[in-house]
Order: sequence, then C-alpha cells, then structure tokens
Amino acid sequence: MSAMEEISLNADNATHATRSQLFYSDGDFIIRASDGVDFKVHKIVMSLASQVFRDMLSLDKINTLTATSEIPIPVVDVFESSQVFESILQFIYPISPPDLSSFDKVIDLLSVADKYMMPSVMRQLEEHLLQKSFEPLDGLRFHALARRFSLSRLEAATMKHVVCLDITVVHPHNIPPEANWLTLQDYNRFKFFADLRLRKCHVLFGEFIEARSSLYDCTCIRRQRRSYLMMRKVEDGPHWDGDDDSSADEDYFDDIECEVWAHFFELCRKALRKNLQANVLEDVSIRYEAKQQYHKCRGINDDFIRDSSEQLKPLKKQMDELPWAYEQEYALARQSKPAEGWKPTREWNYY
Repeated sequence: MSAMEEISLNADNATHATRSQLFYSDGDFIIRASDGVDFKVHKIVMSLASQVFRDMLSLDKINTLTATSEIPIPVVDVFESSQVFESILQFIYPISPPDLSSFDKVIDLLSVADKYMMPSVMRQLEEHLLQKSFEPLDGLRFHALARRFSLSRLEAATMKHVVCLDITVVHPHNIPPEANWLTLQDYNRFKFFADLRLRKCHVLFGEFIEARSSLYDCTCIRRQRRSYLMMRKVEDGPHWDGDDDSSADEDYFDDIECEVWAHFFELCRKALRKNLQANVLEDVSIRYEAKQQYHKCRGINDDFIRDSSEQLKPLKKQMDELPWAYEQEYALARQSKPAEGWKPTREWNYY
C-alpha cells in the first residue's frame, strides 16, 4: 500500500480530538495521528516538504474543503503515532529539532520520511548519522541503513567499516538486525573490496622499496652486492675480472632491497591482513621488530628508527587516498570466470 493509499481525507471539526503542541492558529488543515492527536499545519509548508502531501493536497477533494465557520477544516488521517509525526514536523518547521538519542527512533523517522517522500528530512537525518562515531558493528548498522534508504554520503562514510568487518566471526547475538537488509552479494562485494585494497597497498610498498633502494646505499645492500660478485667469481673462475657485467647482473642489482625495509613491509602486510584499518606505517613496534631481525645493517638506528616517519609520509598519504569501494572492478569480475587455481588473497581472522 502506498503512502497516498494509507492517507484518508475527511471533514471534521476535531472537537473531540487531542491537540498537539504543534497546532497553529492560522493552519489550514489538520494531520491526525493514529492515536487521535491533531496537528494543525499549513498546506504550503507540507507541500514543500513532502511530494506525497503535495500530490494529496492537489486533489479537488481537499481543496474544496476550506476552514470557515460553516465548513469544517480538512483532516488528514495518517497511520503514524503522534510521537513519530511530531518529530517529523520538528524537522519541517523552524523549531527545536527532536531528540535523536535512540537509533531505533532514527530508523522510524527515516521510514516515515521515505514513505512520504521528504528529502529535506532525509538529509537532516543523514547529517545526524554522519556526525556519529562508528564502532565496527555500528558501521554495519549505519551502512545497511544507508543502502536501504539511498543515503549516498552515509554509505560512502561507512564503507571502510563494512569492508574491514568479517561478519562470519561475529557472535550471532551481536549481529544487528539491520544486517538482514544487506544481501549475500553485498558481503561478497565487501570481501572483494578488501582484497583489492590490500593488493594495492602491497603494490605501494613495493614501489617505495624500489625507489628507496635506488637512492640509498645501506650496509646490507652493499653486502648483498659483494656476495653476488663473489658468487660470480666462483662460478666464472679466475678469468672473470668483474668488468664484464651482463644485463642479468644489472637486473640483479636493481632488485636488491634493504633487508630491514623489506622485512618491515612484510610485517606491515601481515598486520593489514588482520586489520585493514591498522595504522601500520606509524606503528613503532613494527619498526623495532624489523630492526631487531636485521640489526647488522649499520646505520639503521638513524636511517630507519629515527627518520622513517618522515620518509613514510608520502607513502601514508598514498595509502590514505586509496578508495574503499571498487564497484567498476567488481562488476568486471562478475562478468569474467575465475582463473584456474583462484583463491581469496586475504584471511578473515579479526574481531
């Protein structure tokens, strides 16, 4: 049943009805809630606020009913309670906004605003939700709400929370009822987005190491070069003088990485596989763990522990700018068959 079909129009002087606080003396029609409470409001205001009321008020039936002493004021009966509809009117009229401390109340108001096609009310409710801080499961609730009521800004703001949440390891008691509003394909999308974002982080790590290795000549890089040259000398015998570098030698030297930095990023990868939101680049404990493993690289205290934060700033900016949603890539993946031996690239083992 549509909102228009649920609304009933009648002529009533409302003598026996209960008046709400929102009962304007110059109002030209009455909205009567399901519990018999009347709101005397203005046609023009409700028409501007709601497409449904605009269409309903354009009917000849209500336009012929005018508020005079002889003809009773038009009354519109709605199915909502006075408590809910008063909160809706508090968004429409320039008065104090309603109390939105209850999440269930926000859902009720969104349902009513969606039913009566009230975009301004929807925007105000979305703005309220955007100002909330998100815990993991709250993010899931808000995201489901955004999908159900087409709240694009809220959907974007909560995307990272659902991408990072593994619903399969949440205790059944803690799963919010709004999770039922999302489909199995939605959860598959979230997993796909997480895998792809993690791979993009891996690419950024590799590019950082490659660029850094070409600029800095640390102890472990020199040691790896010496080890390689000694191996070449053993393989080629006494006739090798070290001057006949081949393209293979050059490729090998280009691929040499600082062991400390390489181990650091491997630890970062492991941390991100557990929690894609982890601030790995600023986690000093990861740096110390990498340093402890490869402490023989002289100068690492100055170059890695002290200066790494500054060196990592551009990389952190690149990571922060990575999107959380990859709709186009997901659509392409849906159209193509998986490669032989395909398997997920990320384990879900947190929360």
